[in-house]
Amino acid sequence: MLKPLLTRVLNHLFNQNTWAKDQLQPFGGKTVRFSIPPVSATLTVLEDGSLAAAGETAEPDAAVTVPPPVALRLLADDDAAAALVTLEGDTELAAALARALRGMSWEYEEDLSKVIGDIPAHQLSEFGRKAVAEVKSQGLNLAQMLSEYLQEEQPVIAKKYPVDKFIREVDILREDTERLAKRIEKLTAELNNSSEKQG
Repeated sequence: MLKPLLTRVLNHLFNQNTWAKDQLQPFGGKTVRFSIPPVSATLTVLEDGSLAAAGETAEPDAAVTVPPPVALRLLADDDAAAALVTLEGDTELAAALARALRGMSWEYEEDLSKVIGDIPAHQLSEFGRKAVAEVKSQGLNLAQMLSEYLQEEQPVIAKKYPVDKFIREVDILREDTERLAKRIEKLTAELNNSSEKQG
């Protein structure tokens, strides 16, 4: 029941993003295991670049695994989420899928308008965009405040400058120690040579 739903959702997204179908068109006939745990489906790339459910025994040429939170972030146009998608198998097919997933967007306002009408869909979408922007902004502010607190008030996290300075000082100390060890080795060798000559 969930596999046909996954296929329909993917095809719907591919139909809204026709450029993505162009990305997959050269791979017509190949199969992809697409997983959004706990749901997974093996899909065949058709000649037009769209997807169809493959048979249960089909061996996938590539596998794409998208954790559920990442799937939501991808649908919300979060560019950083694309790096969290796991791709395996045929590298060219996996790269084409990665490009398609990275740039894909869901035209949810268009879909909502078919259910509740144009004006309510636009208003709901506008509210959703503002809410997402506010959550991102507040999350960023909170992260910055927490970072500042942990660096200034409760120094649990070191600031970048003191860490860089410490690393430079450790490097200088290591180089000085290596030079000193070589000098000691050279002096020891000279002492051994002079004692052998005297003996």
